[in-house]
Amino acid sequence: MASDSAQASPRTRGEKLVTCGWLALAVAIPISCIFSSEPFNFSACLAALSLITLCAAFACWPKLFIAPIDYKHLCDTVPRKSQIAMSLFVGLTVLRGFVELMA
Repeated sequence: MASDSAQASPRTRGEKLVTCGWLALAVAIPISCIFSSEPFNFSACLAALSLITLCAAFACWPKLFIAPIDYKHLCDTVPRKSQIAMSLFVGLTVLRGFVELMA
């Protein structure tokens, strides 16, 4: 697997910085929701969860923001964790769409 060998190489300082930035954003989203004065809203909760999973996907794949993108082999270079997080993001976004349609 190409994605496993990509994860084996040590991360550069820039990659660590990008990962920390996305993780900080993923932590800030629920904290801001907790301290918000808005009442509990299921749709807003799903939106926050989908944003958190998107942040996790980018945190697992910091080379996306640092290195040039090889579009021919893009699917081969995406790490497995990032694929899972992106799938969750799409699923939660679709679920939120259904919730909005039903409301």
